[in-house]
Amino acid sequence: MSNTPGVVSSISLSARVRPAAHVLGVRGGGWNAIVNERGSVRLNDGSPVLDWHIAADDRWHDPSTEPSVRQIRRAGVPVVETRLRIPGGDAIQRVYAVADAGGLVVIEITNESTLPIAVAFTRPDVVSSRTPSPRGAQGIELPAGSVVFPVAHGSTLRVAMHAPKNLVANIDVERLPSYEQLQKGWLKAVEQAGYVIVPEGAVAPLVARLRSDALILSGYEIEDWGIGAGGDCANDPVAYILTLQELLRMGEKLTGELTHIRVDHAARLAQCVETLLKDNKKASILPWDVERALFAAQFVFARMGENRAADDVAAAQLRLSGAAEPPNVMPTDIRAIAWVEEKMVAVQRDGSVQIFGRGIPRLWLGANLECHRVSAGPLHTVSFGIRWHGEKPALLWEVAGPAGVKLSAGLCDPTWSSIESTGETLLLGFV
Repeated sequence: MSNTPGVVSSISLSARVRPAAHVLGVRGGGWNAIVNERGSVRLNDGSPVLDWHIAADDRWHDPSTEPSVRQIRRAGVPVVETRLRIPGGDAIQRVYAVADAGGLVVIEITNESTLPIAVAFTRPDVVSSRTPSPRGAQGIELPAGSVVFPVAHGSTLRVAMHAPKNLVANIDVERLPSYEQLQKGWLKAVEQAGYVIVPEGAVAPLVARLRSDALILSGYEIEDWGIGAGGDCANDPVAYILTLQELLRMGEKLTGELTHIRVDHAARLAQCVETLLKDNKKASILPWDVERALFAAQFVFARMGENRAADDVAAAQLRLSGAAEPPNVMPTDIRAIAWVEEKMVAVQRDGSVQIFGRGIPRLWLGANLECHRVSAGPLHTVSFGIRWHGEKPALLWEVAGPAGVKLSAGLCDPTWSSIESTGETLLLGFV
C-alpha cells in the first residue's frame, strides 16, 4: 500500500493469461461448442472435432502447429478470432454460435492476403451456400470426408455446423447474423449487469467472458458450469453465489416453470449460505470474497421474493468478524467481477456504499473513471464518473432505487458523504 492516504500503490491484473478453450453457445441454450487456442471446434455431442487447414501460395498451413497463429476473443464475448500468417497477409477464422435455425456454430474464413487461398474443413457436414471443390484436398492427408473451398483475395467464406440434436434443413448461411452483430448483442447482454471503464484494458474483456460463459451454461446442471471460466460452482459456494447474482443482474430467470431450469436454486443457495456461515463463524478475519458472496446472497434471495431469507443472511453477517481487503492480484474466476466492483463500489453491512473507499489505484490517478449500474444491494445500483481538476477528483454520481442510501468516499475523502440520489462534488484529493 502507498503511504499516501487514499492511494493504492499498485494492483495486478492476471487476466492477460489467455485461456486454452472458449465456450460458445447461446443464452440458456443447453448446448455448447469449445474452440481451442488454435481454432479447432468441438461440439459437446461427442462428434469429431472440426479442424481447418489453409492452402496458400507456398504450401498447406496447419493452424494446430504453425507458430504464427494469434487468437483473440473479441471484446471478451463468445466470438473467437484466430489469425494465421500466410504469404502476403493473414487467413482469419472467426467462430461464433447463433440460435437461428435450431442452433448453429458459424465459421467464417476471411482471406486478407494478396493471393487466393483454399480452406479445408475436416468434417463433411458443414453447411455452405457454396459448392466444395470437386478435387478435394490435394497435397495433404486429411480425414475422410474433408471438404475444400476456394477463398478469393479479400473475400469471406461462411459455413456452419448444426448444434447437437438440430436437424433443421435448408439453411441459408448468408442470411445468418454476422460476427459484428453477435458481438454487439453479447455486449448488450453482459453490460445489462453494469460495467466499469478503467485504464486497464484487461478488465472489461474478462468480465464479459465470465458473464457470457455464465449465460451459455445457465441451462446446464451446476456440475457442468465449471466448463466455463467462472469456477467450480458445484464445489465452491462463493463462485456459485456470485454466478447466480450475475445471472440475475443480466435478466435471467432462476425460478419458475422454464424448461431449461434444472436446479432448485433457492434450496441450493440456502445450503451454500449455511456452509459459508458455519465455516467462518470463528474466523478472526472474514475472507473478502465470502463477504461479497453474503451480500450477493441477499441480492439473490430478494430477487427471488425470499425477503425473509435475505434479512436472515444480513443479520447473520453482522455477527461475523470484519472482512479482509481484496488482494492486489485480480482473480481469474467469477470473483474477478466482485473484485473490481469492490474497489469501486463497496457495499457496507449498515447498507451504506463507499466509492473508492479503499483508495484509487495509483496507476488510475488522473484518468477518467466510470462506473455504470453496479449493484449496491438488492434494490439499488450506483453509477458515477471521476473527472480530474488538477490533483482533485470531481465525483458525479447517481443512485437508482429507493432514496436514502448513504454514499461516502472512504480514504479518498473521509469528510464527504451524501444521501442524495444524484449530485456532484470535488473530493479532497491527495497530498
